[in-house]
Amino acid sequence: MARKTLRIGVIGIGGVAQVNHLPALKRLPDVEIAALCDTDRDKARRVAQKFGVDRVAGNLDEFLSIEEMDAVHVCTPNYLHAPMSIAALQAGKHVLCEKPLARNSAETEAMVKAAKEADRSLMCAFNQRFRADAQFLKRCMEKKELGNVFYAKTGWLRRPSTWGAENWMSNKKRSGGGVLMDLGVPMLDLALWLLGQPKVLGVNAVSHITDEEAAVEDLGAAFLRLEGGISLTLEVSWTILLEKDFPYCNLWGSSGAALLNPLRLHRGMHGNLVNVTPTMDTGRNVKESYENEIAHFVDSIRRGAPPSSSGEEAHGVMKVMDAIYKSAAQKKEVKVA
Repeated sequence: MARKTLRIGVIGIGGVAQVNHLPALKRLPDVEIAALCDTDRDKARRVAQKFGVDRVAGNLDEFLSIEEMDAVHVCTPNYLHAPMSIAALQAGKHVLCEKPLARNSAETEAMVKAAKEADRSLMCAFNQRFRADAQFLKRCMEKKELGNVFYAKTGWLRRPSTWGAENWMSNKKRSGGGVLMDLGVPMLDLALWLLGQPKVLGVNAVSHITDEEAAVEDLGAAFLRLEGGISLTLEVSWTILLEKDFPYCNLWGSSGAALLNPLRLHRGMHGNLVNVTPTMDTGRNVKESYENEIAHFVDSIRRGAPPSSSGEEAHGVMKVMDAIYKSAAQKKEVKVA
């Protein structure tokens, strides 16, 4: 018996949609891109023609009036994530929303509530979870191959770049924050996911603004106390003077250690530290991560199962992020509600 074709719409036709979401959707069997939506209708038409999409909408109401659309990808700026996702859920659509799920935990809580009331899936696009090396490391962690993990360190350090004057990411009201919101959220999620979602007890954080005229932080760091005696550090920057950008996540346990980017796995064996890193092609890690993420979203809808990186988990991350911003502002440890 043939499977029903899932019809998925995409709202916000910027770079992440054109480079990652739309190509991944085109590759999936029994999936049709039902419509594209963007306030720049001409751009939406051009992109629709490129990807063979028949329908284009210029506003949210027009977009959500398409009854035969099963799900929506929300690829708009942060300040639109909550209102657009909630409207889509209330219209009976499943939602995959780009990261961060919203600007703060109050907004994510409202999104999770809307998903429950509508009985629809809400997934946050934490693509880092779906990298081949991260998936391998997750299996290692589930098998406790590192023993009892007591320390983890994660971050994403980027070289300096210049934001355009109208770039919404430099507008705190629209973005919700700076580099902690942009790079800190996905790397924090990756670390907590690998660790098995331990409860965060408290955080000590600092943030820094290099340009005094900037409205958002370009560097942030935090020390997190987790249940089970685990410590986690997070560091992110848009302005570190490095030769190349460096996202990473490292874990240390009683019987081994693991490092991401590049993947390295070491285990204590017979009194020696042995490199047991598998041979793995990570050349398509970023592209493949989006493909795997979107395929997982589609599969979860078909099976009626909760997705990985659910709205509830993303809400948990944002509660921690709220505490990080509060700690940086108050210059003291803040407990996580």
